[in-house]
Amino acid sequence: MGDGLVRAVGRVIVCWGEILWDLYPDTERLGGSPANVAFHLAAMGEPVVLLSRVGDDDLGGRAIDALAARGVDTSRVQVDPVRPTGRVEVAIHDGEARYRLTPGCAWERIAADRSARAILAQADAFCYGTLSQRVSSEQFERALAVLPERCIKVCDPNLRPKHVDTDAVRAALAAADVVKVNHVEAAIMADRFGVDDVVSWMLDELAVGVVALTRGPGGSVWIDRTGRWEHLGFPAGPGGDNVGAGDAFTAVLTAFLLRGAAPDEVNRAANRYGAFVASRRGATPDPPAELLAELDALA
Repeated sequence: MGDGLVRAVGRVIVCWGEILWDLYPDTERLGGSPANVAFHLAAMGEPVVLLSRVGDDDLGGRAIDALAARGVDTSRVQVDPVRPTGRVEVAIHDGEARYRLTPGCAWERIAADRSARAILAQADAFCYGTLSQRVSSEQFERALAVLPERCIKVCDPNLRPKHVDTDAVRAALAAADVVKVNHVEAAIMADRFGVDDVVSWMLDELAVGVVALTRGPGGSVWIDRTGRWEHLGFPAGPGGDNVGAGDAFTAVLTAFLLRGAAPDEVNRAANRYGAFVASRRGATPDPPAELLAELDALA
């Protein structure tokens, strides 16, 4: 695999960012892109630590309990004595999700405190987005500063058009070894940064090593400086939505990078898992054993 991204088998993955409760018209489900990525990494048997922040409230306690029960190390999830646990209103139109964030929540104030820095210094992979930096990037920069040289930094920007801070997004992308971005986000970035070819801009100007561009049911393409590898994707079963499908893709991408998989293997496995999540409602359905066995056979 190009650009020296293969790492040793013994590893720890750290996910940094928001925990949210996705509030649907008829139910509520645990969400937040980094929390979703952590959930799916744990489901695949990967050792993953979530660095986030919740309120000292019922939703926060339930979020920690739910993730811990699925194998995520939640010992570094901080509890804010003032701000509430994050929440977002979700509306589904023709299978596509639309989100409205509640501001002023705990996840906007994640701290790179001593406990956080201790685990960050051991990280073999660091997964993050851009939402938690929109209030302040100071703590995120402190986190980046203690990551070991071997650590693969994976950015899934998870852009929301009303919450795009171009300085924070550019800094997050420039810090990454690998960027996973969907076709809608690529269009937003092209507009906000005034570039025609977002992928080339990230590879050449921002020195990103790999860009994984996802296209919903149309699959994905892996692009690096040595070439490009495309997968046409898998059909999702009926009755689901696209909430969390991209996060599932990011989880598989990260795990397979650490396993030393080739680009074609990464594309196939990540699309397969993403299609499963898109066939269910919500971001964190439990994957069946046969799907996990199929992923293991691909790496």
